Amino acid sequence: MVLNLLPAAAPEREGNAVELLVGGEQLFPRALDAIEQARHAVRIETYIFANDSIGQAFCEAMCRAAARGVEVRLVLDGFGGQEGVRTWLPALQQHGVHVRVFRPEGVLFKLNPKRLRRMHRKIIAVDHDIAFVGGINLIDDWNHEGERDELLKATERARRKREPIWGASGGMREQAMTVNTDLLDQQSLGPRYDFAVQLKGPVVQDVWHNMEWLWLQIGPGGRVTDTFSSAWWKERVEQLQEAMARQRAMPKPKRAGKVKAQLAVRDNFRLRRRIERAYVQAIGNAQRTVILSNAYFLPGRKIRKALLAARARGVHVQLLLQGRVEYRFQHYATQSLYSSLLSAGVDIYEYLPSFLHAKVAVVDSNWATVGSSNLDPLSCLFAREANVIVYNREFASALREELQKSIQKDSREIQAHEHAQRPLKERVFSWLCYKLMLLAVFLGGFGSRY
Repeated sequence: MVLNLLPAAAPEREGNAVELLVGGEQLFPRALDAIEQARHAVRIETYIFANDSIGQAFCEAMCRAAARGVEVRLVLDGFGGQEGVRTWLPALQQHGVHVRVFRPEGVLFKLNPKRLRRMHRKIIAVDHDIAFVGGINLIDDWNHEGERDELLKATERARRKREPIWGASGGMREQAMTVNTDLLDQQSLGPRYDFAVQLKGPVVQDVWHNMEWLWLQIGPGGRVTDTFSSAWWKERVEQLQEAMARQRAMPKPKRAGKVKAQLAVRDNFRLRRRIERAYVQAIGNAQRTVILSNAYFLPGRKIRKALLAARARGVHVQLLLQGRVEYRFQHYATQSLYSSLLSAGVDIYEYLPSFLHAKVAVVDSNWATVGSSNLDPLSCLFAREANVIVYNREFASALREELQKSIQKDSREIQAHEHAQRPLKERVFSWLCYKLMLLAVFLGGFGSRY
């Protein structure tokens, strides 16, 4: 019975209007305006809900909407959203906003794999008419407090260095060290670099249905059913059936444009590999170009093979990755993959002006994706994620131009010979980080994926 209610992979939908949004500077005003104009319902899912001006703006907008009689629901992750729970939850609940915290963190640390099953989606939907999907949390793009500690450590490590990062001599190596050291200063950080899409048209219904499903899956105390054996789940089955009946009774969504788009979500049921498979298929079909940008890039075996096979076919593959040390373990584990990719002719660039948070890709001229899913073990094996796949030449061109601009103006290209000449200590540390990541994946029961 329950299996019949599980969301299937959403189909490709014709007739949508899809617009690329770069950073919170473009996303937040539109999303806040949509909430202010809401007549019936507002749905928000976010991993981080910061205590800053952006967090306050969204808190106040949700409270005003609830005061107008709009049904407002917020799903907040219990780990990434702890600041939001402490800061905004009392006011939201006082004003009638319905809030569910996805797997809240307890006081005591527990070594439990379920703690890795986070709600990493970033979605805002209003009145079945408009939705925003991407990788942007409810946090000011200029708010880097969460990265302060690691940034200070990286700055101190750079100051203690007595040799250039890429080698012992040569102008390029000396310049690379200067760029790294200068850009470590927090005062030099620019806005976080990330993307979202604004959606109108039939694809919004798929977004809405998946948000409804996740809302009902969160039980008392933020517990999440993974087996459907919980006693409280019986009530939710009835509620889900009612929600699906209401959705079927709604008028067929009107066309809002000419763009074909598709929602791709990752859950811990039948859609565990949905986003990963979309990447593998698109890269496998690539004929000319692949541009991929990821904040945390530790892809599984199938995506790595697809990238190498694309290069073997003569496809131009470019990776725009994190140039700053946000999470030290992740950063150096990723660098352990560079050698094999560079040897195959993959172009690798590291983004320097600020923290790169993008989770996007463009393949050839008619396939692009924007969303919350990194290509790393946490996103591909554990977390709830949501991406939008867009099959449209104009959209793909817009995203490609934006990424190429960042590659040319704001990034450092990694040279194979310089990467090979890194200090021995750095190479060993990178290798150890990657092997420890593989061990963790193996212990989690996913060794065959990596």
